[in-house]
Amino acid sequence: MTSDPSRRAFLSAALATGMLTLAGCSADGVEPGHFRNLPLRTFGGYAPSDTVHLAVVGDSLSVGVVGQLTGANVNGDWHDTVDLGALQFLGGWSKVGATTADMARSAKPVSGADALLIMAGTNDVAAKTVFDDSSVSIGRIADAVHLDRVSVAMIPPSNASPQAALDFNDQLRDLAGDRGWSVVDPWRSARDDEGRWVTRYRGDGTHPNQSGYQAGTDQLVDDLAEVYLGAEPVG
Repeated sequence: MTSDPSRRAFLSAALATGMLTLAGCSADGVEPGHFRNLPLRTFGGYAPSDTVHLAVVGDSLSVGVVGQLTGANVNGDWHDTVDLGALQFLGGWSKVGATTADMARSAKPVSGADALLIMAGTNDVAAKTVFDDSSVSIGRIADAVHLDRVSVAMIPPSNASPQAALDFNDQLRDLAGDRGWSVVDPWRSARDDEGRWVTRYRGDGTHPNQSGYQAGTDQLVDDLAEVYLGAEPVG
């Protein structure tokens, strides 16, 4: 993709001026890093006027990602503005231990958002929830937030139930295709061929370690920029 250096500089500058210095522990005990510790990403092929405003609904994995972005410990509703220039995270609902059914009961519109990111399913796999039930709940989440543009994130590896996690992701990808949603996979570098965590990023077998959260958040930003802006990371 041919890229404009001035556009590439736009997101990098936004990151540099918007870095957050807050820190804390997420509710699942994983300490989020400062967003300033994540590698800066620059993107080509988008116009600054195309900024996407994201709402996020999810479980502890989203809690960790939000912690990376804001330094805040979220436990349910959260509202913030994380301005990455091309992408803005505005708020949503994120809670440790939440199933897709919990999210469906709690999700609601987020003022100013024009796209939704759903990070759900890890706890459904742990509870052995059949995917048909999960898919209904995920649909209810999307309906509750009520936005035309929706992305679903692949769930992370699972050392306890690796094949179940892989199967969930396969079905989630099919659901997204049926609904016209996009798919992002922030954990792909953390997943081995059997669906388990690679050692470098493994935390407790369900969640990543600190490095894994950093890498996952960085990959998520890359994926969302490509999905919504047609932009590719160039640095």
